[in-house]
Amino acid sequence: MGMIKSIRKRIDWATKVRFDKRTGFYTYSRFGQRIYIRYPRHFLDEKSNIWTCENLVYHHYLPQPGDTVVDLGAGYGEEALYLARESSGFRYIGVEAQPVIYECLANTFHDAGELFTAVPYVITDEDMVKFVSQRSYAAVGAGPRAYIEVPTISWESFLQRYDIRKIDLMKMNIEGAEKDVLRNIDDFSIIQRFIISCHDFRANNGEGEWYRSREVVTGILKDRGYTIRGFDYGISWADDWIFAERE
Repeated sequence: MGMIKSIRKRIDWATKVRFDKRTGFYTYSRFGQRIYIRYPRHFLDEKSNIWTCENLVYHHYLPQPGDTVVDLGAGYGEEALYLARESSGFRYIGVEAQPVIYECLANTFHDAGELFTAVPYVITDEDMVKFVSQRSYAAVGAGPRAYIEVPTISWESFLQRYDIRKIDLMKMNIEGAEKDVLRNIDDFSIIQRFIISCHDFRANNGEGEWYRSREVVTGILKDRGYTIRGFDYGISWADDWIFAERE
């Protein structure tokens, strides 16, 4: 089975991914739009893309016309383009702090239209954050190995800069940093719903206690009056997602 999956992936890379001379990145078509990626191996098959969106990200709430979605850890933009296929008239602000992934996202969103905004910041009160260069989305928790400085912005400055007055759905998939972002939010009243990927599964895999976040995240949100719903697919990374909504 593993050999068959590996062969299928390589066929996808060869037949569905193309080099884009204009940007220097690779690209593939998804939901009638172009997604820019760093390497062919970052191609996400459509079945996996749809499963994640339907069973996790938009399972409990599908944004509607007039909504504002804020996505921390937007990656290459596959979940944003899925939403554009299912709905319209919403505003989507995708935050991706990993520099090369951000540039890909900015190209994806530029092609997708004016309702999509790509943002390059780490949302924090710290003056400086550094990453390491990696082939995946994850670049946090690098400690003294980090050497790539990335721009930072406070939560309040982020809201002001992008004129965000309400958030109908706030998604976070930021490799353990979700607990720190929540701690920096003073006023939760503008946020109606959260869909958050906690990362206890990475801590359980021995990658470091930095990634353990579920207890802290659920505690903060319950204290702020949110009702929590979980997932039970028997898949560790998927079951670490939580949905929170104000009554």
